[in-house]
Amino acid sequence: MKENTLDVLFYLFDNFSDYDESGQNREVLQGHLLEAGFPSGEISKAFDWLESLGDETEYGFVPSSPKSFRVFSPRERRWLNAECQSYLLFLTESGVLKDETREFIIDKILVLRDIDFDLDKLKWVVLMILLNNPEMEAEFTWMDDIAMSETPPVYH
Repeated sequence: MKENTLDVLFYLFDNFSDYDESGQNREVLQGHLLEAGFPSGEISKAFDWLESLGDETEYGFVPSSPKSFRVFSPRERRWLNAECQSYLLFLTESGVLKDETREFIIDKILVLRDIDFDLDKLKWVVLMILLNNPEMEAEFTWMDDIAMSETPPVYH
C-alpha cells in the first residue's frame, strides 16, 4: 500500500489530535507513525504541512463584491475537481470561510499533491485547518457537526 502525506495527516488527526509541535512530541509521534508503517519521507512532509498551518500568509485581497466570483486556475483544477471547487465556494458564500481562509486552504491542498483528492478529503482538510485556528471555533463546530455528519442537516 502506498501511503501519502494526507494519509499520515488523517492518521495523526484521528489518533493524536493533541499534537503540539514540540520537538520531543514530534519524535514520539514520528516513532508511532513509523511503527504504523508510514514512510519516513511522508511523515516529514506531514509534519512540515502541520507546521505550515501557522504561517501568516497575506493574499492582498480587495474585498469581494456580490458581482465577483472565484475562477480556479488550471493548476488548482488539476488537484481540485469540480465538486471540491463548488464546495469551497459554497463554504465561502455561506460565511463559513472568509476569502483569505479559502485561499489558504487551497494553497495547503496544492502542497499535498494528492491525485485522488475528493470531497471527503477536502472536508477533512478544512476541518484540520479550522481546528488549528482558535478564532474559527464556530466554523470548526459547523464543519464537524454538519459537513462531517452522515445525515443531512434539519433546517428550522
